[in-house]
Amino acid sequence: MQKNNQKNQAKINKIEITNDKISGRGGLAFFLRYVEQIGFYELSEKVLGHIQISSKGLLLYQFIKQMLAYFIDGTYMSIESFNVRKKDSGYCALLENKEEEMSSSHQIKRFFRKLMNNKIGNTIFRKILYKLFLWRLQIEKPIVIILGVDTMVMDNNDAEKREGVEPTYKKKKGYQPLHISWGTYLVDIVFRSGSCHSNHGTDFIDSVEAITKLIRKHYKSDIPIIAVCDSGFLDNKAFTYFEKTLKIGYVVTGKMYEGIKNYLAKISASEYKKLTGGSIWNYIEFGNKLQSWKKFRRAIYTTLETEENGQIILEFARPDTILYTNLGQDAEFTKELIKVGREDLLTAESIISLAHQRGKDELIHRSIKELATKEQLPFQHMEMNRAYYYLLAISHFLFESYKRDVTCQVLPINSYPNTFRRQLIDFAVKIVSHGGEIILKVTNEVKERLNIYKLWEQCHNQQVIIV
Repeated sequence: MQKNNQKNQAKINKIEITNDKISGRGGLAFFLRYVEQIGFYELSEKVLGHIQISSKGLLLYQFIKQMLAYFIDGTYMSIESFNVRKKDSGYCALLENKEEEMSSSHQIKRFFRKLMNNKIGNTIFRKILYKLFLWRLQIEKPIVIILGVDTMVMDNNDAEKREGVEPTYKKKKGYQPLHISWGTYLVDIVFRSGSCHSNHGTDFIDSVEAITKLIRKHYKSDIPIIAVCDSGFLDNKAFTYFEKTLKIGYVVTGKMYEGIKNYLAKISASEYKKLTGGSIWNYIEFGNKLQSWKKFRRAIYTTLETEENGQIILEFARPDTILYTNLGQDAEFTKELIKVGREDLLTAESIISLAHQRGKDELIHRSIKELATKEQLPFQHMEMNRAYYYLLAISHFLFESYKRDVTCQVLPINSYPNTFRRQLIDFAVKIVSHGGEIILKVTNEVKERLNIYKLWEQCHNQQVIIV
């Protein structure tokens, strides 16, 4: 009886063609409407509008919009895939474009080549990141700004004849951009070849100085700023510049030199303090002056005793670090922290926590690589890859903003791009024209699951970027 019931179930027995405009990437319409409402296209026009474009070619606005859709969609990540999108009437309608406004792969390549020929370097794209950063500061209104400084290796080892692809410290050939992050936002980037190590030239000092001056000129002149870095940025020249010129705080991981090990070996275990919070760390404070330094700085040595699962680590296998900071040592900066009610950041426990939170920088790297879907950049010329990477980073910034401003009630803001795409981009829509209006139709299940009317409303009620 059960088998007969199964045989009588409705089955597909015919295939027909529809001329309806249907897309499986319905969430793109919401994201692109958000980008439009915050005034991002006006910003990009102001910064990049001087680029000469043929009257018969792709408009700058269309180039930016279609590249943003390309990164956020993440389905087909080759430049050739633009030819496929151009023929998709549903995708075209989703972007609110006519078919002739959709770009081909050749148009995209020509545009990137135009950026290269116009010598659009780091400075131009950094202006866009700066404007986005100031926009978020005005929305989120922090009282202390903690900046993470790090580099990210992009493995292009298999890409032949890529300009700027050079050996990195990870023993892979690739690029190694310098990143400055604020929370999950990448707020400044210096795109560099792979052989440029963390503290290459004056990039570190120059980048921190630029972002510090930006904050103090356009947000708050007296806000405490703290830079947190790993041992690749251990530099007395930088520390002195931060202390005397920029007047900012820093927490930097040091290196375990032999003299430090000998000093710590003489300290009794009873003098150590414990920091708990999942794992258990033992730590001790002291003043330290490396050979090339002219002054003692506050140093905190930490060693891991117990992992988060309670597993005790054998003494010889315990990871250890030494941190250098001016927090609690610089009297003027101490007053600034007390003034805004953040004197808690002066304690050893908070300084250790700041250093441990540097691991979040790696999560940003994971997120941006997941948004790109691969580390290999598509072009042979470094300048074209530079432009491509900055547009990727800008898309990531807008992605992080969109999660906070629009979709936080539907999906946690710490969700990675693949989860975001599956939930908030990859749902079916039908685009129809009726009564002089263009209507986006979704299923009732999608409406209920995503609270679609509220989502659409949120896309329109946003603070505009000041250009």
